Amino acid sequence: MPLCYPFAVPLCLLPCLLFAGMATAGLSGRIDALMQADKRVFADQGQIEGRGDLLFVDDEQGIRSGLSLALRRRDGDDQAHLYQLFVEKRFLQTLIPGQQLHVSLGRLQRADGLGFYTLDGARLRLQGQRLSVNAYAGRPARIEDFLGISAQALYGVDVHYPLPSRAGMGPGTLRLGWQRLVDERFVDRINAGWRTAAGKASLASLLQGTYLPAERRLENVQAYVEGNVSKKSFARLRFETYTPSHARLSFRQRFYAHYALNGQMTLSGEWHHRPRHDLSGQLRLRHVWRESPQGGYANNGYGISLDVSGRRPRGQTWGAQFDHLRLHDNQNIGLYFQYVAALTAKRRSVISGIVQFQQRRLIGNNRVLGLEAQVEQAIRADLYASCFVSFIHNSHLQNEYRAGVRLSYLFDDRGLRLLP
Repeated sequence: MPLCYPFAVPLCLLPCLLFAGMATAGLSGRIDALMQADKRVFADQGQIEGRGDLLFVDDEQGIRSGLSLALRRRDGDDQAHLYQLFVEKRFLQTLIPGQQLHVSLGRLQRADGLGFYTLDGARLRLQGQRLSVNAYAGRPARIEDFLGISAQALYGVDVHYPLPSRAGMGPGTLRLGWQRLVDERFVDRINAGWRTAAGKASLASLLQGTYLPAERRLENVQAYVEGNVSKKSFARLRFETYTPSHARLSFRQRFYAHYALNGQMTLSGEWHHRPRHDLSGQLRLRHVWRESPQGGYANNGYGISLDVSGRRPRGQTWGAQFDHLRLHDNQNIGLYFQYVAALTAKRRSVISGIVQFQQRRLIGNNRVLGLEAQVEQAIRADLYASCFVSFIHNSHLQNEYRAGVRLSYLFDDRGLRLLP
């Protein structure tokens, strides 16, 4: 049986689940309708989209089932996307005392070092207080607008083991995993991670990454250690290798100099301070190595960023960031701000802005001025409408804009897990 067939099982079972056991089960979900126009440097398009996310839970029977899909019309092209369609069954009686077995079939969603993608197949999860094991197999596929994978098959297993408190460190978790990606050839990946929370020594740490034995290299490495400096501040030393998982960055990320479409390594020192409960700040110094198109890391540079955020008595929140990064003959200097306010009990507004000066070897100097505004209105307790508009002015590139309206209907969304 092809690996894409398993999600036909929940497709047949889902209608039965929706009409059975409603006294002890719950159906929650969200339905969205979206109209927007989007003009960017490499895209100029309008679209109309309808999307639905449903989750059915029956705790007595130990059954969960979910459905996520979208119908879209973009530039005269009709598209249909199935993001999630699964059924999950919980078994309390297993061969190992104190363990529960969860079996899932269908189109599942996964997020790991390979990206954010769907998996048409099966997942077995053995969960207990002292050990958790997660095994999965299926055919992975890329989700549009996300950097992910597409291959013939993917197999893997993860083991999570809790660590007790010791030597002044708080409790932690040890994670070990293995993946095999099968396409024209197979690639093995070994994932490992170690995390501890702050204990009596007020220290917390993290070390995780992926090792590719065939290529003898590490990727997706992240490590940090942090500790309290005083009652109102703490410091953190962080090292990470980074590759963005989303091709379409948010309004803020598009101007934040730390982001790039290529991979990069960063060593940074951070100091966080909260003088009052409604005011906090962060100072960060970093050294950046970016991946060159020819391979390898080059373009060494340095950066500094300063963040300040606060909350006003009536619930308004604000934040500002100054960021500067120099990489050889490229340089970014930017100032970003955001203000969120509740205009009434049923209306909320978000305003964001950016001023940035860019020096690029290929395009020369470019001055950027950007503004984004969003208003959300609660029509009823379960019905919301929002409109948004953003405009970006470039002195040496084409201007960009994005505008649209969204209508959202939510029903009994307790426990719902939606796409970010």
